Amino acid sequence: FVIDAVLIMVLVCVSMLLIMLLTFGLGAPLAFIAFVGTGFLYRYLLLKQRSATFGMILTGIEIRDAAGDKLDGATAFFHTMMYTITLVVTPLMLIGWFLMLSDPYRRLMHDTFVGTVAINRPT
Repeated sequence: FVIDAVLIMVLVCVSMLLIMLLTFGLGAPLAFIAFVGTGFLYRYLLLKQRSATFGMILTGIEIRDAAGDKLDGATAFFHTMMYTITLVVTPLMLIGWFLMLSDPYRRLMHDTFVGTVAINRPT
């Protein structure tokens, strides 16, 4: 999580710099959209292609669907959408942590809802 957060923050800073330069500073209200959109695209594109973000790859984790397969585009999109919603709406994130403690697979709310699970990457 921390590795991905750092990478996303670097991408957000670059995207905000571009927005500020291209709009002569008038694009500042787009900061929230740039922050959420950059994180969403980072996670979605990597989950769709590899079933893991760079942080997950470095720590040996993959996200799999209910059948044990790598994520397809639609599942990656839905998973990323639910993940983003739980990050943006803090009470949902807190509820998700409590649900994780009662789940035998230690899945967060978005994983339970979408039917995905994080696994140690198979060799």
